Amino acid sequence: MIRCSCCGFPLGSRPGLKDNGTTCFACLNISIKNSIDFKDRQKWLTEYIAKNKNPNSKYDCIIGVSGGKDSHMIVKRLIQNHGITNPLLVTLLDEFTQTQAGMSNIKNISEYFDLDHILFRYKPKTAKKEMYDCFVNELNPLKKHDERMVGFDGIVTNFAKLYNINLVFYGENGEFEYGNSTELNIFHPMSNDDIKYIYFGAIYPYSIMDSLNEAKEVGFKDLDDFEEWDRQGTIENYTQLDSVGYIAHQWCKFVKFGAQRCADIASRLVREGKISREQAILYINERDHILDPKAKRDLCKTIGISEEFFNKIVDKHANLDIVEKDINGIYKRKP
Repeated sequence: MIRCSCCGFPLGSRPGLKDNGTTCFACLNISIKNSIDFKDRQKWLTEYIAKNKNPNSKYDCIIGVSGGKDSHMIVKRLIQNHGITNPLLVTLLDEFTQTQAGMSNIKNISEYFDLDHILFRYKPKTAKKEMYDCFVNELNPLKKHDERMVGFDGIVTNFAKLYNINLVFYGENGEFEYGNSTELNIFHPMSNDDIKYIYFGAIYPYSIMDSLNEAKEVGFKDLDDFEEWDRQGTIENYTQLDSVGYIAHQWCKFVKFGAQRCADIASRLVREGKISREQAILYINERDHILDPKAKRDLCKTIGISEEFFNKIVDKHANLDIVEKDINGIYKRKP
């Protein structure tokens, strides 16, 4: 196995992740990020909003929010720093069991700032059927859900059109942050003459800990605040916590690509200087292969399958060039 020389992330398996043979572009992009004048970008954003928000809309902009730390951070900074007074918040609910922290955060984000907030639940039976089909056929149960949220014909865009909103804010520029691109563009490729989609992670340098600290200032809660769930296969308690089954969806990446959420977070914490490369590799080796049993049960219950059927589908999609079962039947990445 070849690991990134800086962050320890396994190279050569995740689709889109570029590297120079020894170092992933997510790490190489640090120097690009450090060369950007973010203060200038923040000043630009304030001026851009003032000049370009639609005066014929009751809302200044629209923000797709999950209720998580990034959502809280974006809303907080737009209101406190950039002259936004009345954004519309939109959430696409998934069909998994909500956590106490998730319910608290989705309530808090609109109550704290006193904002209109649309909680959109797509046709439940259809959504679960789509989850089942995407799981069976691609081992990617929330593929349709994610497309429905941020796609060109997604709910955020549709509500923007409905309320004549011409500014839409997203969080990080994932292509840049995860090393698929070396361009930290401000505008999302979907931007057009009618609606501009802005990456907030191109205005402020995206950081997990920065988002967490900003979010906690305005009432964001993590799983430890409710002592409700000691998750397995993770190294933190403050990301992807809105619903129980979601991290089982994330785990599905492991058997296909040899890395999942634990590796993502560990490598990012190395880039932020919070842990060492050696610590990250230890976390990845010890935890990245683990599927949280509570999350697995919740996914199975949601789409109406048994755990035995779940295992059968996982076996069908497992990339045996990258992973193999150990003596206990647990998939682990090959050395």
